[in-house]
Amino acid sequence: MGIIDNSELQFFVKAVTINAKKIINKSIDAYNNLLQIDPESTKEIHKELGEDLEKKGNYDGAIKAYQKIILVDPNNVDVLFKLGKIYTRLGQSSAALEILSKVTLLDENIAEAFYLLGSVHFSADGNAEALIALNRAIALNPGYADAYYKVGLIADARSDHDAAIKAYLKTIQLKPDFVKAYQSLGFAYEAKGLRDEAVKYFKKSLEMEHKNS
Repeated sequence: MGIIDNSELQFFVKAVTINAKKIINKSIDAYNNLLQIDPESTKEIHKELGEDLEKKGNYDGAIKAYQKIILVDPNNVDVLFKLGKIYTRLGQSSAALEILSKVTLLDENIAEAFYLLGSVHFSADGNAEALIALNRAIALNPGYADAYYKVGLIADARSDHDAAIKAYLKTIQLKPDFVKAYQSLGFAYEAKGLRDEAVKYFKKSLEMEHKNS
């Protein structure tokens, strides 16, 4: 039976240990490189995450994901607009006004951004500011039925029933199934003392509600 050379065995163990460390170090380096994603890819990952959470109704999670992007890219119009829409949907007026105002300053050609900005102003009783924003939305998109309807509501709030009727008629011209616009027309005509016209549009709204039920 041969004699084991301990020096060779120790050398072998040491070699294996060194090589194992090299493999581990290479794995760690690869993992670190994977985590060091470039900024654009990081933004894209957070954007996709935010969109997915938003679709699932997890608005708080979506907001956090979008805010991660805004921290490194504060003028990202697309993400700011997504945030503005969420804040509007949640009824967080102050946050919505701040974000949507920034969006409309960075990009003056997003009709929906002006519409939402006008809607939030209107909800906060800022009718003058709302009208400016809504008219801008209409200028960008002449077929914006919802914007015309909000313009009509503002006119009604000012007791300018003629302007309200004009806006509501434009609304149903663009969107014939807009039930609320028919109802609002009825109230506007009633306010002017035009009973027959009021009844006509009230009946129309009831017919449409029955049809849609």
